[in-house]
Amino acid sequence: MIALIDFVSRLVGDVGRFVDIFLNDLILGAADPLSVLLVLVGQVLIIASVAAFGYAVVGALLNEIGVTLPSLGDRGRVE
Repeated sequence: MIALIDFVSRLVGDVGRFVDIFLNDLILGAADPLSVLLVLVGQVLIIASVAAFGYAVVGALLNEIGVTLPSLGDRGRVE
């Protein structure tokens, strides 16, 4: 149990260190503007994919209780 508490406290404590390294060394301290652009494009791609997956998950959960959300790529019913 003590090992689990040590692990969680170390993990929470390192989040601040990771944010500091990310901001100071990668974004603000980068001599190469291409690396900043690549990091920002990667973040946008990750956020977009997580948002699309989250919309699909929320839509599936709401569909189970009878609420229908508009589809992102549906072309309508073909009759």
